[in-house]
Amino acid sequence: MIKKTVRILFLLSMILGLASLVMLVLFNFAGVFTIKTIEGTKYAIPFTYPGWQSIFYGVGDMIIQGYTEFTFDIWTCIGLFFPFLALIICSSIYLSKLKKRGTNKIKAVLEFVMAFSLIVGGILLFNCDLLSIDNASKVTNSYQDYYNQYLLPAIDGEEYFKKEAYPLVLFLVCLFTSVIKIGNGLILLLQKKYAKKGKTQISIAENKN
Repeated sequence: MIKKTVRILFLLSMILGLASLVMLVLFNFAGVFTIKTIEGTKYAIPFTYPGWQSIFYGVGDMIIQGYTEFTFDIWTCIGLFFPFLALIICSSIYLSKLKKRGTNKIKAVLEFVMAFSLIVGGILLFNCDLLSIDNASKVTNSYQDYYNQYLLPAIDGEEYFKKEAYPLVLFLVCLFTSVIKIGNGLILLLQKKYAKKGKTQISIAENKN
């Protein structure tokens, strides 16, 4: 029964890990939040920021030298690359030890590391809008004051500044994947415990004989 459960959870863990990896990459291209300002202003036509702009360089609907809305954000960068690298590295190590005996503890630790990275990454990327607002408030030396001129009025309801669906979907996928990976790690440890117990019982029986 445990062997069958381990096999099922392994497959689910790998499939969901791959799905999470793909979704992390797609975050760069998906719309993550949208701003709309009043008629006659720059964002009278709503503009939806792709994920890469929330991480690396916010420039709105045009790229003009000397104009910056928000700069590189270390937290969303961590949110993207921490789980991305953890999934690639840990999955590769896991697969290399897949058929080796006595590696359940190592594989469980790898699963827990991936689960932790996905939870951290999911939370940070889910809050990309709040992190970008905070980042924008600290921008200086831009020829236009994006934060006070456009962003604050939109946030205060003059029109709107809203998060799109993708960050939430990504967070839910990361969270579900984390649950499966934690479950897989725990069942691997349980399997190791039963295997050790079985060996002990066999050893006792042999000594009696």
